[in-house]
Amino acid sequence: MDHAADLTDAIQGAVFGSLVGDALALGPHWIYDAAKIRKLHGRVTGYVDPSANRYHGNRQAGDQTHYGDQTLTLMRSLEGGAGFSLPAFAQRWRALWTHYDGYVDGATKETLKQLEAGKAPDSVGSGSDELGGAARVAPLLAALATRDDAELMAAARAQAAFTHRAPVVPEAAAFFALLARRVMEGIPLPEALDRLATEEEFADLEIPSVMERVRGFEEEETATALKEIGLSCHFPDAFPATLFLLIRHGDDFESALVENVMAGGDSAARGLLLGMVLGAAHGFGAIPAEWITRLRAAAEIQGWLASQDCQCGVDAVESPDPGTNKVEFVNAQGHTLAARLEWPPHGAKPKAVAIFAHCFTCSKDLPATTRIARALAQRGFAVLRFDFTGLGSSDGDFANTNFSSNVEDLVAAAEHLGKTVGAPSILIGHSLGGAAVIAAAGRIEGIRGIVTIAAPSDPAHVNHLLGADIETIESRGEAEIEIDGRPFTIRKQFLDDIRRQKVLAILRNYRGAILILHSPFDRIVSVQHAAEIFGAAHHPKSFVSLDEADHLLTRPRDSAFAAEMIAAWSNHLFDG
Repeated sequence: MDHAADLTDAIQGAVFGSLVGDALALGPHWIYDAAKIRKLHGRVTGYVDPSANRYHGNRQAGDQTHYGDQTLTLMRSLEGGAGFSLPAFAQRWRALWTHYDGYVDGATKETLKQLEAGKAPDSVGSGSDELGGAARVAPLLAALATRDDAELMAAARAQAAFTHRAPVVPEAAAFFALLARRVMEGIPLPEALDRLATEEEFADLEIPSVMERVRGFEEEETATALKEIGLSCHFPDAFPATLFLLIRHGDDFESALVENVMAGGDSAARGLLLGMVLGAAHGFGAIPAEWITRLRAAAEIQGWLASQDCQCGVDAVESPDPGTNKVEFVNAQGHTLAARLEWPPHGAKPKAVAIFAHCFTCSKDLPATTRIARALAQRGFAVLRFDFTGLGSSDGDFANTNFSSNVEDLVAAAEHLGKTVGAPSILIGHSLGGAAVIAAAGRIEGIRGIVTIAAPSDPAHVNHLLGADIETIESRGEAEIEIDGRPFTIRKQFLDDIRRQKVLAILRNYRGAILILHSPFDRIVSVQHAAEIFGAAHHPKSFVSLDEADHLLTRPRDSAFAAEMIAAWSNHLFDG
């Protein structure tokens, strides 16, 4: 992957990661008892409603705390590529509180009081040493991506000192901004921490001694360690607690933010900084899809990133638009097939283009199909999901279709993509669609990877859905059967066609990569089929168990997990 693409992913990861870290902390924020957090919310792995929180009671799951709202305000002040302007930020920041219905902290009240007294923006900050003043810096990484370190650090210090003039707060803002930039540049987080710890510029933060202290808690559980280090908003607690979390959980974005929230205290300020640094280190793709889609400010953040001069829209295209695009294409029989093209945020060029083939008698709009396609788009892939002939919104008569026609539809979809947004290099298929993508791979030039989800190794496996009706179909030429409460006409030509298919023989001639996902609890297609597919495939091949998922991945967490696995596998396939 080229450096511009890496930088784009890191910048998106830093900005979204920071605001996700804040939103995740909203419900349990400022609860200092970890047991109480568990009692109220269980293990917080997603956004929770803060109705029981006296500080943020009128907010909803996916909203920001007052820290996050100030981060968004800083973001809005950074317009047009002009860089940071303290007067512009101060004006927007002051306007934020005019009709604000959320929590207003002491530093904000003191700063507003000084502004009302007519003081200049560079002299109105409170004497607070709370880390929250340093935590809102993530938008600067995008807006100043092409500027030097000195300008980035000056802006970080200025925005922090505007509300928090205790010297350690602006210095912490500059330190964390520079730390995030260093990991964006490809320096491993532990090395970046060690380098910056010894820089004279940050001597007042006493980072070496702080890091030595927090490393002494490496045998403790995270919540226990943080309780001893300190959970309050103030710098002597919050700064070492944030460094501890970066050291302990720096290799896992999701775990770091969850453990931060579960420890309690001022988890929102810590979350803003953790999310920024780890989002910069691991990229946008490390953020769980649900955390992005349920973040209420997500669309605004995406739009703002696209407007910056940070190359966040590198290789931008005029069409399609970010998100879901309605698409139609014509197959070999002249039928118009309905499709949806999921495109990455900001209109950026995708890492790769994929086609998703749905299950037998399903459609492109099956919840699991939609969730997986959209999650992959959020991680930088373009995904076309379409209805096979005679299903969903596509033209044609289902009774005249068969497995071979599904393969032809896949070839037509690939031809359409090749003429429009780019040739596909990944084929993803669910159930019978998984068998179809194996059969189609050899007919579509440039396919580097196949993904099967709950796929049969033999298309004739669908006979079990037909049951006793097979005899009627054989004797009368067709029969109307019911599948999931819907009637479908199945003709003898369908049976004849699936009996002729030799999917495993085709797979033995395929030399690309394959990822096989299957649940050992699948009652429709036994996991033994996955074993047969794995046995027939050449390396590189991978199998991932979908644990207790059902055949249709009806639980959102199962489709989310599948999307994570496909994205991780695809990133590895296309990196380098």
